[in-house]
Amino acid sequence: MDFKKKGITLNGKDKQSFFSELASLLNAGLSFSRSFQIIIESSDRHKSCLFNRIFADIISGDSLWNAMHKCQTFSSLDCNVTRIGEESGKLVETLDFLADYYRQRNSLKKMCINALSYPAITICIAMAVLIFMLLVVIPMFEQVYARMGGELPRITVSIVSLSKQFPMISAILIFAGLAVFCLHAAYKEHTGYRKFTSSLILHIPLFREIIKRYQISRFCRIMYLLVSSGIPLLKALKFTGDSVTFYPYQNAIGSICEHIENGGNITSGIDHHEKLFGKKMTALLKVGEETGTLPRMLHSLGEDTEKSLQYLIRQANNMIEPFLILGIGTIVAFILIAMYLPMFKIGMAFQ
Repeated sequence: MDFKKKGITLNGKDKQSFFSELASLLNAGLSFSRSFQIIIESSDRHKSCLFNRIFADIISGDSLWNAMHKCQTFSSLDCNVTRIGEESGKLVETLDFLADYYRQRNSLKKMCINALSYPAITICIAMAVLIFMLLVVIPMFEQVYARMGGELPRITVSIVSLSKQFPMISAILIFAGLAVFCLHAAYKEHTGYRKFTSSLILHIPLFREIIKRYQISRFCRIMYLLVSSGIPLLKALKFTGDSVTFYPYQNAIGSICEHIENGGNITSGIDHHEKLFGKKMTALLKVGEETGTLPRMLHSLGEDTEKSLQYLIRQANNMIEPFLILGIGTIVAFILIAMYLPMFKIGMAFQ
């Protein structure tokens, strides 16, 4: 049953709670059936329906990961990691990993929202003020200057012209926005579209670094769990590739898998994609392969990258705020000067 079509979905916080509770109950010595029943009883009506369906599939003979996959609510990462835990006999450990993964992901998401909330509110207020000035204030000035007669400065004429054309410009922008939205909805799974949009994102200086560090952190954390659970390196890479949705990294992981199948190693495979993974990752993984400490290196690299990502987000927020205020102030000042300039000239003429 596809619960997505019914509007029953689990967000990151819901998944964190589910995996954490199930791991805690199993750790406490309860049976799997009793643990799942407690989760069902403590959930709200919609989630209870979803968990009941999963539990019914498990009772009928399905594995947990396959029951999760059938409901179409859990990601491929959730299902693959749970499958590894069941097959390796380390289900509690993998559930703990997924709970920690979503806990850190939710924390990072909250940090991004906090960082972007102030600029977003500032931009919205500035846009409202700008629209009010273009649609109300500037036409009032235009009527006053029309009665006074005389030639207006070029800068004032330009602003008045912009005010008259603003409704048409707004309609064009709204239409363009709707067209982009429809295009994205229609082609978001198309390889060419994903390649184009991801390439565009990676050319934005600030977002490029944030995206890269997020993807590297996610890659290292997933690979650490898989490799430390005894999963063969090639199989672990394929599982990770299925869990990564950002096209450049998904494509790079596929290329690394082919490289290993042809007799290469992970270090030389990643080295071919240095722009995406960086020199530091190649060097550390090379040491890990040579010394047999690859899981430890992946864990260390994942932790370090995540810390640097959090620092970068905080720094980006500190940089955006002053530039945003300066830009908005400049635009408003430019419009005010343009509209008051004729008055200054009239005052100078009377003197």
